[in-house]
Amino acid sequence: MINKNKKKPIKAIVLTILLTICLVGAGAEYFFGGTSTIPSSSSSNSDYNSFKNQVNALNQQLKSNPNDISLQQDLGNAYYDLAAVAQNVAPTEAREDYMLAIKYYQNVLNTKQDINVLTDMATAAFFSGQNDLAEKSFKEALTQKPDFQQAMFNYGVFLSEVKKDYSTAISVWQTALDKEPNGSNADRLRQLIPQAKDMQANQQ
Repeated sequence: MINKNKKKPIKAIVLTILLTICLVGAGAEYFFGGTSTIPSSSSSNSDYNSFKNQVNALNQQLKSNPNDISLQQDLGNAYYDLAAVAQNVAPTEAREDYMLAIKYYQNVLNTKQDINVLTDMATAAFFSGQNDLAEKSFKEALTQKPDFQQAMFNYGVFLSEVKKDYSTAISVWQTALDKEPNGSNADRLRQLIPQAKDMQANQQ
């Protein structure tokens, strides 16, 4: 399913900040949350089995080509997507899948710089509870490309949800919105910014 040569839709993961919002990424195919309809139990199970099969197939391919960076990137994306579904279907497995995604993303980044991979690794680190790695990677991504929308969106979520740094989160999100007022994240940003301002007011 994952093909590095085709255009891939943004993936998103459900996260709670007052209202259920989505954490967006850049590299793999699965979309969950945001304005989409949350999958039914049967469709979630179907997606889970599909991604599980994909992970197994890619692992077999990698055994024959252990140094293939494209395969490692595909496998990182597949584990990320599997983890996204596992949060609903097999929550005890999700963290391990995110950690495996990080492993393969790190292998890729040791060979080449890729802003999408770096952002997805930061997001996977966030979801697996590796907050130091998440923050370091988000900052690195925004150093490489300060206006990269997915990194800005996700870093704002990290700042708000983990650091409770609503002021910086608002600043990051507002910058993202100003840069792309009609972008794919614009509507969600217009919801998040006032919510974060309310949280900031309650914090004071």
